[in-house]
Order: sequence, then C-alpha cells, then structure tokens
Amino acid sequence: MKNGFWSYVVGGLFVASVGACGKKTTAEAADAPARADGDIVIDSASPKLAAIGVDTVRVTRERAVAMLSAQLALDENHTVRVFSPVTGRVRSLTAEPGAHVAAGAALARIASGDMSQAASDRVKAEAALAQTAAALTRAEDLYAHKVIAQKDLEQARSDAAQAKAEADRARQRIAQLGESDGAQGDFVLRSPIDGVVIDRTANAGAEVRPDATVPLFTVSSLDTLWLVASAPQRDLGKLHAGAHLAFTTDAAPGRTFDARVTYVGDQLDPVTRTTTVRASVANHDRSLRAMVVGTARLMADDGASRAVVPTRALVTRGTEVVVFVEKSRGHYERRPVVIDDDDGTTATIREGLKAGERVVTRGSILLAAEAERLP
Repeated sequence: MKNGFWSYVVGGLFVASVGACGKKTTAEAADAPARADGDIVIDSASPKLAAIGVDTVRVTRERAVAMLSAQLALDENHTVRVFSPVTGRVRSLTAEPGAHVAAGAALARIASGDMSQAASDRVKAEAALAQTAAALTRAEDLYAHKVIAQKDLEQARSDAAQAKAEADRARQRIAQLGESDGAQGDFVLRSPIDGVVIDRTANAGAEVRPDATVPLFTVSSLDTLWLVASAPQRDLGKLHAGAHLAFTTDAAPGRTFDARVTYVGDQLDPVTRTTTVRASVANHDRSLRAMVVGTARLMADDGASRAVVPTRALVTRGTEVVVFVEKSRGHYERRPVVIDDDDGTTATIREGLKAGERVVTRGSILLAAEAERLP
C-alpha cells in the first residue's frame, strides 16, 4: 500500500504527518481505533484515553461587536500614595515592595523634630488647661464671696476657654500625625489601607518633607484592577456604563476575564480620535498585574443563543471545521460546525453543537490522527 499524508489545524496550530499504510504489527492492530456508526471508539484499556480531556458546551446570547486594545492599571479607588506629613529623616523601613500590609501597619519610622514639637505643644497645652481651670474655679469662689470684681471672673473664664482651645488644637495635631513610637519618639508612617506595597522610594537615612512630589510608598488593594481602553468614535454608540467587556491577554493564556464599563470619556483625543473607556476587573486570585496589555472584546446581547467552546477544541482540515463530541467514555463523534466568532481563546458556534454536550478540548490532534487511520 502507498504512504498517506494528512494535515489539519487545531486551535490555529498547523499539524502535518506522513503515515505508512503498510502491514500493521500485532501491537498496532490491538491499539487501532474502532468505528461504530461512523464514530471513533478507543478501547478503555488504551493509554491514549489519558491524553484526552473534555469540556461541557456552554451557551451565550452575547457576541463580540468591537475589539479594543486595552491595558490594566491600578484601581485608583483603592490605591494610596503615602507621603510624610512631617519633616525628618527616615530611621528605618518596615515594609518591603510586594509585602501585604494591613490598614494602620507601620511602613517606616522617621526621626522628626515636627513630631517632638507637636508632643511638646500638647504637654504644655494640657498643663496650661489644668492651670486655667483651677484658676477659674478659684475665681468663681472668690466672686461668690464678693472678693473679686466681675471683670476678674470674666478674665479667668476667657483664659480657661483659650487654654482649652489650645489643648484641643494640640491633641488634634497629634491625632492627625498619629502616635509616636514610644521607644524612640519617632514618627511612625502607617498604611491608611489594607493592600500590597506596589512601590517604595523611601530609603533609610533619606530626608523627607511634607511638600515632596514623589510618594514614599504606593499601596494598592489588588483585588480589583482598572481596564483602560481606547475606543474609536465608530464604537461609541455601543459603549455605556455597565457594558460587558471580555478581556484576554497572553499574560494569562487560556483565560477570559469579565469586566464592566464604569466610565466612558466625554470627548475624543484630537490626534487619535479615540476616547478613554474604563472598566473594573476582578482580580481575587492575583493572576493579573497592572500595566499588562491585551484585547477587550465589547460583548452585546443580540437575542440569539450560541454554543461556546474553547478554541483548542476546533480542528480545521481544509475548509472544514470539526469538533469531537464525547458520546461516552472512549466513544467520540467527529462533527462539522459553523463558527460565528473566534478570539483565539473561545469560539462561538452558530451550528453543530448544543448546550450540555461534551467536546474534546485536549487530545483533538490525537483523535484527528485516529480518524485518519480508520478504513
């Protein structure tokens, strides 16, 4: 018999092979596929079954109506850039980049004259308050016994009120700065939110000032990220708050992340003729990172139900696209399908599949090769 040649594409990957069609050995014959009503049947004892994986066909009523280039960014609603509110020198650092910190956790300790001055002001103000309060008590007693004039009583009341105001101001200043480190009297720079230290510019020994333009720390909660895309004017009519975006990136191959539009720009860039679109992406498993780029597909409900399968389930041979449907363990049907949309990760099928069926997603090449071996 003559040698045979076959080729096909699985999930966009071209595969070709040359197989000898001569006489089969006993081992090859035992492992050869069987045909049952035009289907492929692999013996339950064959090790080939371990190389085959299946997935259930899902149904969607949405289809992609636009493709947008997108980039992930920190969620600014849950990101804080921490500056020092005092002048001083960084004595020590307690948080490294990448570390998770709780709200109120120490980031750095700063030796600061401002903190010492604030603590001193509070002590003096509280002492003055105690003194004027005692003086007011004496003045009220003396006035009741007609020993002092009313103006002296009013002066004592005024002094006590001023001392109270100064004590309140000193306490508020300390509260705004935060309590100092009791061991050394340093100012403790703390994280205002629970999150991850994204960036740190502070170094031990560095001088810091309240009017600095570069933050000492950037802390962000990475449970959500912003998806930022540029939309051309032809797609503006389809974009609105709440619109569904499906984001894919080679930083997380084989996965699709759902996002909801939260903002659409009110004007176009005069050069690019695009507007900014922002959406929120859940990132609870931390599989995504800021500055990752990818593609966001704008999904819209057109009322028609379509089957959805992973792209790797598709096998292309010539102009025909097929999938292998699992009828039972080891029993597979080769079925032609019509593709409606394929983004390289998932494909929507217009005809040939229905919800609940199980298609081969791992091992399609193997089954394609087995189909070629059938008589």
